[in-house]
Amino acid sequence: MASASSSSRIHRRPAQAQEAQGVGQDLLMSLPPEMLDNILRRLPFDKLVRTCCLNPAWHRRWESIPNLDIWFSAGSNAAPDARVLCRCAAPVRSFTARVRMPHFYRAARWLQAQARKRVEKLILKFDNPWFSRSAGVLGHALFACRELTHLELCGYCHFPHAPHGFGGFPNLVTLLLSHVAFPFSGGAAQLEHLISSAVDLTELSLNDVKTSHFDDGAPAQRCAIRAPKLRVLKLIMFFDNGCRLSEEFPLLEEAIISIDDLFWTLDYINTFRRIRNAKRLLIETDSIQINENPLQGISWKFQNLRVEITKRADENDEDFANGEIDDPESDDAIDEDIIKAEISDDLFANLKHVSLDSIKCLPNDIWFMKFVLSKTRLLESFIITFGYRQISKSYLDACTELAMCQKASPQAKLMVRLSDEPDSI
Repeated sequence: MASASSSSRIHRRPAQAQEAQGVGQDLLMSLPPEMLDNILRRLPFDKLVRTCCLNPAWHRRWESIPNLDIWFSAGSNAAPDARVLCRCAAPVRSFTARVRMPHFYRAARWLQAQARKRVEKLILKFDNPWFSRSAGVLGHALFACRELTHLELCGYCHFPHAPHGFGGFPNLVTLLLSHVAFPFSGGAAQLEHLISSAVDLTELSLNDVKTSHFDDGAPAQRCAIRAPKLRVLKLIMFFDNGCRLSEEFPLLEEAIISIDDLFWTLDYINTFRRIRNAKRLLIETDSIQINENPLQGISWKFQNLRVEITKRADENDEDFANGEIDDPESDDAIDEDIIKAEISDDLFANLKHVSLDSIKCLPNDIWFMKFVLSKTRLLESFIITFGYRQISKSYLDACTELAMCQKASPQAKLMVRLSDEPDSI
């Protein structure tokens, strides 16, 4: 009798478990549609689609969720099928995907699906090494995504040639291009139109953008950058790609500039003239190759610069990092009297925080640091990270000289550290 009762309980447990599971699912499905949509929107797309396997009631539930942010689980190797993307409800708020080399061709198909869904934010990151000759292909469906407010393309990919009469992306607020090529005649003009047609553009990043074919050998065509509402600008070029700032940006808050290839030209000076309204300025320069004062010729005042100005050197030289050798031109004299005569005394009158990263103790580095200390009346902190992993004679000499120069700004807190010692002072 006991055995029969035990057996009955054993057989009832699976049924009770299934009943409890069914109740849980019913409770979830009984939520108001808007609340359930908000819950499901938080899932990565690959897991969202798999909810169709829960039970028949969930089979097509995910297809009815508007304003999806489509993204994929970390480490997910599955490339989304464009046919599945077509089943999403419109509009789609954002689409973010990493495009791996075997699936470069799929990016164009994804864009075809998203163009029909009025996607607003598009982020594609092409996962290919810099030395690879396999470029990502976007396809002309990109130009049908007229509702875009945010476009971000990273990795080696080819921007397609725009069709005749293309009016740009009028709603674009953010444009971030990194290692993107316009490998056709008129590429610079197309990039210029892409920027100028976005009348509300507030953030622009052009990182190693190519505006012509790689092997034609012709000089780069000019791309005039006009964006009167710009607040954040990042302009990095390892070679002259023709991009130039053609007007001032009155609303600019932050600028990151690396244009060593223009150093000996008037365009270098004009670039800083255009961004003189910036509140935060980051200058990236290779102080080993550019053994001159990067501010020479600047005679105007950075009225709003209050947060940070950074001069970054190249960190690739292992011997410099270990403090084992000095630059062969380290004895070259810099005519400080001439330079001081060409630079306004109130150039950094409102500057409060300075950060110098990967400094190599070259003459121009030392002079630049001494110059900034002498021109800043309101300076509060001066942080210097030397590009050495261990203490060297050059490092100790530089520390001694800086301690003497600090007398020009006694109110400033001077912090000196090695590259591997973030907390050393």
